[in-house]
Amino acid sequence: MRRRSALLLLAVAGLAGCSGAGTDEPDVTASAVPAADLIWPLRDAGLSSGFCFTLVRDLKPNQVIERLGGKELERVEWHQLVGPGDGEVDASQRYFVGLARIGDWTLIAEDAGDLGVTEEIVRPLSEGRSLLAYRSDAGRRGRLLVLEDGQVLLDFDSQTPERWGGSRPGDFVPAMRAAGLLGGTDVTEPTGPALSFLTAQTGVALTREQLTGRTYVLVTVPKR
Repeated sequence: MRRRSALLLLAVAGLAGCSGAGTDEPDVTASAVPAADLIWPLRDAGLSSGFCFTLVRDLKPNQVIERLGGKELERVEWHQLVGPGDGEVDASQRYFVGLARIGDWTLIAEDAGDLGVTEEIVRPLSEGRSLLAYRSDAGRRGRLLVLEDGQVLLDFDSQTPERWGGSRPGDFVPAMRAAGLLGGTDVTEPTGPALSFLTAQTGVALTREQLTGRTYVLVTVPKR
């Protein structure tokens, strides 16, 4: 994530005590959203280098921050979260992510990040709960993870769709087929189907309106 140096100055100054930020947004959920309505990240200039959306159930943003060993910076809008800046400081050592509460879930949003599909980070975060993540890189290659109670149930890579990982990948075949990830779909462009799958599994509608209309807690998380 590209962050303006001004935000980092705020962090150094210690202006980060907003653990409740982003937790009072109105809930907007849906059981299913057509894949065609969920390809919007591919048209968002701020996500041109890729993105990762992670949903963690039954944890508030401040609890997610604590479990990740992260540090709050400030509240930001979507255009500040993914917009152009002066570049990350210590990007090789830290993730820059945005957190927002949506119903029973906390969304972790990243541009060009991979925290949500880094297993050594998300396995502990999923202990006692469900966690789902989808990452698209700059080449539009997608990776989909589903974890529960520290266990990877599904690990799907669009570049090698014939080789699935996880302990129970077969459980998700009907849902993946319904979303369009399987059954003749061209998985070289999996973004819409993958986000449709996440929406159906979580009830969180990952539409442009849902994500871009929220306030986020900007957080730095050390890389491991």
